Amino acid sequence: MSRTIQASKEYLALIKRFPLRPIHDDDMLDAASDIFSELVMKATQRTSDESDYLSILGKLIREYEEAHSKKIPKMTPQRALESLMEDNNLTQSELARQLETTQSVISEFLSGRRGMSKALVLRLSNFFKVSPELFLSP
Repeated sequence: MSRTIQASKEYLALIKRFPLRPIHDDDMLDAASDIFSELVMKATQRTSDESDYLSILGKLIREYEEAHSKKIPKMTPQRALESLMEDNNLTQSELARQLETTQSVISEFLSGRRGMSKALVLRLSNFFKVSPELFLSP
């Protein structure tokens, strides 16, 4: 004996837009992410069927991202600083002047030969307006 589960119009409309099946590529991920964001923004106006759909869609997105996250290099403290310097058009010597330290301290940190003192990490985080954790090794 088979049972039939009734689905609301909202749920069926979501299934038409993006069937709940494994995500195979970045285009599918983009489509799923768009719907996910849309449903998250509905917050308290979401129906229970939409919440159920959102829950499963989130799991599919996470599964795909975990399987493909190996392709994304981890952000090291050195890479974070390089990126911030690049975004702000700063050289090592200009940054050193701003932080009241020597250029060699910046250079040795970027090359991975040394860490940064807590005081310098705090100055960096204040200067770039980011979390100090960005410059600490895991």
